[in-house]
Order: sequence, then structure tokens, then C-alpha cells
Amino acid sequence: MDVPLSPPPPAPPPPAPPGPRQNGPKRKRAAVPDGRLFRSWESWAVFGLGLLLTGLAWWLLTEQNHRLAEARFRALARDLAGDVTARLDTYEQMLQGAVAMVDAGGGQVSRTEWRAYVTGLHVEDRYPGIQGIGYAKRVKAPDREQHEASLHAAGFYSYRVTPEGERPEYFPIIYIEPFASRNLRAFGFDMHAEPTRQAAMERARGTGTAAATARLRLVQETEEDVQPGFLIYVPVYDQTLPLTTTADRREALLGFVYSPFRAHDLMRSIMGRGASELLNIRVHDGTDATPDSLMFDSAIGLDSAFRDVLHIEVFGRPWTLVLSGTQAFQESVASATPRAVLFAGLIITLLLVATVNSVLQDRDRMAELRRSYDALARARAEAEQANAAKSRFLAAASHDLRQPLQTLGIYLHMIGEQADSPRLRKLVDAAGDGFEATQRLLNSLMDIATLETGVISPQLSELDLPVFLERICEEGRLEAAGKGLGFRVTCGGTRVTTDPAMLERIVRNLLSNALKYTHSGTIRVTCRQARGFTAIKVQDTGPGIPQDRLHLIFEDFYQIGNPERDRRKGLGLGLATVARLSRLLGYRVRVLSRPGRGAIFLVEIPDEASSPRQTTETVASVI
Repeated sequence: MDVPLSPPPPAPPPPAPPGPRQNGPKRKRAAVPDGRLFRSWESWAVFGLGLLLTGLAWWLLTEQNHRLAEARFRALARDLAGDVTARLDTYEQMLQGAVAMVDAGGGQVSRTEWRAYVTGLHVEDRYPGIQGIGYAKRVKAPDREQHEASLHAAGFYSYRVTPEGERPEYFPIIYIEPFASRNLRAFGFDMHAEPTRQAAMERARGTGTAAATARLRLVQETEEDVQPGFLIYVPVYDQTLPLTTTADRREALLGFVYSPFRAHDLMRSIMGRGASELLNIRVHDGTDATPDSLMFDSAIGLDSAFRDVLHIEVFGRPWTLVLSGTQAFQESVASATPRAVLFAGLIITLLLVATVNSVLQDRDRMAELRRSYDALARARAEAEQANAAKSRFLAAASHDLRQPLQTLGIYLHMIGEQADSPRLRKLVDAAGDGFEATQRLLNSLMDIATLETGVISPQLSELDLPVFLERICEEGRLEAAGKGLGFRVTCGGTRVTTDPAMLERIVRNLLSNALKYTHSGTIRVTCRQARGFTAIKVQDTGPGIPQDRLHLIFEDFYQIGNPERDRRKGLGLGLATVARLSRLLGYRVRVLSRPGRGAIFLVEIPDEASSPRQTTETVASVI
């Protein structure tokens, strides 16, 4: 090809080419990589589109996590409000029992009988928050002196109805148990003389139902540890008189059975069941949440993203509950998934930009070669080489884009082999740990997503269960021996119809969980036939699972004893995968545990193969 090009020099036209030849090198330099990440509008377009998609995925996951957290918060808030109303309903039943006792005595009850009734209730142990149970008798104005004289005759020489003053009728407290300490201050107090108490008493008197007062200060209060309080009244009537109308009930009234409550003591006893770890609550009397109506506040001044206001009715009196999530609640609903997606999306976006840059460089190089007429042979060779390089690059880039983390792992391994100093090897090992944690996270997320979307279905076949368990337990036996643990596999001749790969994944995850948390003792794997199903049991002697966390262990990323999210302790997706595979196969998974006694996981395989996508029930029990 050089021969045809040699004749042109003698002819006049050749002097013109030096101009293009001088411009040629400049064009070649333009095609050489200049180290810039964004070389053209195409690079910016790919980068912007990658950021947009990554940001969209991050936002969608963040919003989904927030919705799930909000739903969990509202469920906890409703449960706490239900606990408040349920506790007060229990107290009402106790007061109604006292009314029934008075009715059974024909409207009369002795102090001894009253003390025996209240003592039998064990108020201080079984009904925390309540100050006592009392009885206020109706005394008409003409009978006041006779009433006081009868109490003097009973041995209460200093007894008198307080406060002083002439009123049409009085309702002094004649019985209150326990009759000691703060309650002694209430003996003889006419509650009907105080407007707030009077309003509730008249409401109970007219309706015949229990009635609660507004926020007030109890007469039992001293100058120390003063708390807001309220009272609940239940009317007692003369059952021999008609009780049809309001006027009838007002006339037939004998008195009130009542109980005083200190709001702080009551709410602390309700919150003490575990809700205080996740929720803060403020209780206001009435429909407005004002400082004057505040009865109880468990908050510690933390601003929370989760807030709700609930209104309940307490025996005719409205209460407002202002609830918010604690720091522990916010930490429990936090998820690392959006950040992982954001990180992976940025890496893939940068790889795409690098690919586009390389393609653009090849395109510029080929265009330059096409313009170099005076070096056709060299340009053709370069074009062929560039085309081959481009093909190799595109093949490698395609592989990298499909599996970027695998490629990163290879690079880390190669760097580790060439590390010649302890400090460099330590850095490589740390990078390798981060890579492995990210790879495990993404692989687990892909498994979870695959199971959730339903793109796979069980491939059922008959399986010899003893042979199957012996095979997959062999690795667990070796690991247990390395930790000094016992390992036993017991299974009779049993055959089941299942998806072998899915069942193997379930059992392996349960074994991995048992080996991770068991530091002494024995791990047992057994199978047994029962009526209608075959059960596989994985039992360990680890620390066990607290009862209040049994329902959480199958949630994504949940780990007991790993609040700091140490990746060396796993990702918290093993049991979540077990739950999803079990639902897909139509199996029931149960867990039985007690702290300090280890845990037992049971997988129940129905005798008749379930249809795909059958919903299963995950049951958490305590042994």
C-alpha cells in the first residue's frame, strides 16, 4: 500500500498536504484521554440520569421505611391508649363490686365488712396507681349532728364533717381503705362541697353510671411529691325505691363508692409494661392540650418525627393523649437499605460515565483516523486495533456492570497479594471486610426482593428427609466441633414432598443462627411425624430470646444483641429469609424460647403439598 502513495511527490499538488499534516497532530491530541470525568454532554446526561434514578430509588425506599415506621408507631399508640382505658375499666369493675356488696346488705355495710372487701382485693399489689377505695354516705342537713355522734360513739372522737358550713346535704367520707397514711386526711371530707367533685358526683347521681372528675388536687396530697389527681364515682341507690327517672335516682341516692387516683402513679404503672421504652406520652384532662390541663408527662424533651394525638373518654370525661416516639423507637425503625442503595447507585453511575467516556474516546479516535488520508495504512491498523480494544472493553464493561461487586472483590484480592507491609495489608483487609459486608447485603437484598416479587415458584419433589438432613448438617457438625459444642442429628425414616433447594436454605439459615449464638452446650437437629405434618426442629442452648422480642426476630435487619449494627455479627436477614421461604412453601414456623434456656425453631411441613404462595403463620411462643 506504500507503493501507490510514492508517485504524488513530483506533482505540484503535493505541497498542499503539509497543512493538513500539521493540523493532524492537534486532532490526535484531542482524541487522547485528558483525565476529565465529564468530557461531553453525553457524560453529563448519563451522570444526571444515574443520579436521578439513584435518588428516586433512595427516596422511594426512605418513604416506604417511613410509612412502615409510622404505621408501627400508630399501632403502638393505639395499644397504649387501649391499655389506659382497659386499666380504668378494671377499676370500675372493682368499684361496681363494692356497690353490689352494699346493695346485698340492704344499703348498709359495716366498717369491718368494708375493710375485709378492700383487703381481699389486694389493692396495693393488683391495682397500682389507685390510692384506695372509699364510701361517701349521703347525710341530709337535719341528720348531720346525729351522723357525727354515731361516728364519735364508734370511737372516732375527733370526727367531724369538713369543710364547715350549712348545706342541704353532705357526702362525707366514712370509709376509706387502706385507712392509713395519706388516706387519713380524707376521713370526714364532704366531697360534694367542692365544685369539681360535685360536678362528677351529680353526673353519676343522675345517670346511674360511673363518672370521673376533672383534674384536681386530692385531699390526700401533702407538700411532697404533689401530683395531679382525679376521682371516679359510682352511685349507690336504695334498691327498694323506683330508679326510672333522673328525679327518682336523685331521691334514692344513698352515697357513692369512689376511688382517688394520683395521675403520675397510675400512668407509670401502665407505662411500666414496656411502652415507656418506645413511646412518650402526655395526658391532658379535656380536649385541649394546655399546661393547666396536664396530668402526666413522660417525655424527656426529645423532638420526635413520630407524633399522634388521641382522644379517649374516661367515664364521661374527655382525655387527650399526646404521644411521640422515643429515641429507642426511632433507632428501632431506622434502616440501612436506602443508604446502601444510594452507595451502590453512585458506584454504578460512575462506572456508566467511565464507559461512556471510553466509547466517546474511541469514537473521536476513529473519526481522526478517517480524516488522516496520508496515513491510511496506519489509520486502518489503528482502527482495527481500536475496534478490537473497544470490543474487549465493552465485553469487560458489560460484565462489570452486571456484577460490579465481584470485580471489586477480585481487585481487592490482587492488591492483597501484592501488599508487602503490615500496615498496607491491614488496610486491604479492612477494605475486604467492607466489600464482603456490602456483597452479603446486596445478595441478601436480591434474595429478599426475588422472594417478595414472586418470580420464583417451588419445584416440588419427594425427598428422603434423614439423608437430606445428614448431608446439610455435616458442615454444621464440623463448625460445632471447632467451637467445642455438641451436635446431634436424629431423624427416623421420613419422606416429604418439598422444594429441596428452598428447604435446604431454611435449615441452613436456622443452623447458622444456632451456631452463631451458642457458645456452650449442644445443638440438636431432629425430625418427627405428627398428625398432618412433619416437623423439623433446630434446638440450641444459647442465650435465648426475650418474650417481648419474639415477634420481631423475623423482621428484616432485626438482630438481638447487636444495636451497633456490627457487620461481623451478620446482617439480620437470615430469619427474614426463613419466614419468606416458609410462606412461599406454605409451611408454619414456630419459635419457643426463654432467656437463658436457649431457643427451639420448628418448621412444620404439611403431609399434603401446599399450593404456591400459600400464606403461612409465624407463631412466637415461650417455653
